[in-house]
Amino acid sequence: MSEGVEAALRDAGHWASGVASEFGGSPWPVAAGVVVAGLLVLLVGARARRPVAVVGSAGVAAVAAHWLGEGAGARLGISMAALAAGSAAAAGALSAVVPQVFPVLAGALPGAFLASLFSPSDRRLEVLAVGALVGGLLGLLAARPVAAAVASTVGALAVALGAAGALHGTGPGRALLAHPTAILAAAAILAVAGTAFQYSRAWGRGAKALPGKPPPPAPVKGAAEQD
Repeated sequence: MSEGVEAALRDAGHWASGVASEFGGSPWPVAAGVVVAGLLVLLVGARARRPVAVVGSAGVAAVAAHWLGEGAGARLGISMAALAAGSAAAAGALSAVVPQVFPVLAGALPGAFLASLFSPSDRRLEVLAVGALVGGLLGLLAARPVAAAVASTVGALAVALGAAGALHGTGPGRALLAHPTAILAAAAILAVAGTAFQYSRAWGRGAKALPGKPPPPAPVKGAAEQD
């Protein structure tokens, strides 16, 4: 495992432990509310196309700003946090108007990242652009699984962090806070299960179909049409 991946996991673990501790120090209805809200997002959140697009685009834009924006932030004289926040706000606002922006961004970022691993130093910009273009097209074609995965991941994190906070005074809760990778592992398992559960109705698919309601009858042809 590379040092970069290990560092990212350590940072994620510290973040998860800190958030769960904050929930644990709050009144118990706060942690319980987070768990309930997380369950709703985990089970049905992917059906709401526009909210998923806004949250997902904001997250992708913030990550992209941290990855690509070091030089841009220095040239513009703004901090990395401000650049990430501005990018997230702009992407979220655009996706609120055009939700299809989200799967494009969600595919473009990993496409550009994978392309950067194989790009020669003298052709880096061109290879990154091609990788982002191909990834964006694939993301647009795979909008349903992308939406299901994003909503399920957000809901799973909320459930895992809220539950760890609610149990902070118990033995299992203290063990989770001492080993935050267990919180992340539980969130990952829930996210995979939620993605599989939500896939068939993700990204607004089936939103207009009410369960148990038969389709409208076909129009009866007139006498003139029958003749």
